[in-house]
Amino acid sequence: MDDPRPARADDVPAIRTVCALAYAENPLMAWVLPVRSTRADACAAWLGPALERYVAVGHVDVLTAGAAGVGGAPADEVVAVAAWRPRHADDAPEPPPRLPRPAGVLRALVGPSRADEVLTALAGTAAHAPARAGAYLNYLAVHPAYQRRGLGGVLLRHGLHALAGSPWRGTPWLATSDPTNVPFYARHGFAATGAFTLGADGPRLTVMHGRG
Repeated sequence: MDDPRPARADDVPAIRTVCALAYAENPLMAWVLPVRSTRADACAAWLGPALERYVAVGHVDVLTAGAAGVGGAPADEVVAVAAWRPRHADDAPEPPPRLPRPAGVLRALVGPSRADEVLTALAGTAAHAPARAGAYLNYLAVHPAYQRRGLGGVLLRHGLHALAGSPWRGTPWLATSDPTNVPFYARHGFAATGAFTLGADGPRLTVMHGRG
């Protein structure tokens, strides 16, 4: 299996597709986008602008079918992605105004009131950051057809190694709404440091800190 490569701008359509399909039954996405029949398209629409921003100023790695040793798919097809938000990303210059914006898409999908409720709840994650926060793993997704082949672990190890030697190194961290993910991250050096519920009726997020 070859190493992951950095994502390019032209990978964004494939990346958002992988995320949307991988998160079809994710508790967070089910809470935000409760209509199952439209969830994949809605998820792709909501995450698309954020993923563009991550590719521009974050740290995004992808595995293609060829690099992952996956047969039966075009070698350049993106089948897995890991998107990290380094500390410097929040201080990066804002790009020229470009539509759609993530918050605007969510408001169009679920209505302004519900979107504001979701975004306020998600903003509370920042309070659980490590004292010396490094990069935040916001998205780790593997296309459902290629799951259980170790691709997520390859991306996670690659990203942790790359970020450990970067100028914005610190304690990596994440928050997951899927309890089945906790043992996976624990095997890669993350430890649960707390948990909180999103909003009044949302899923419970487990916050995990890595070695920093």
